[in-house]
Amino acid sequence: MNKTKRQEEATRFSFDYLRYFLQQEGVVERMVERKLNKLENQIEQLIDQKIEQRIKNLSNNK
Repeated sequence: MNKTKRQEEATRFSFDYLRYFLQQEGVVERMVERKLNKLENQIEQLIDQKIEQRIKNLSNNK
């Protein structure tokens, strides 16, 4: 069964859209990775502060 011109265009559009979507996914992934790398130190500092506060509160409540 031969594909009609319309079916061929629809298939090509689908593949083009899929390719575009995969490229966009890669762009977003790189953006998130860069942002996480920038925020990593701040996140670690906040975690350390929260742990210290928790320990301090626990020792004060004894």
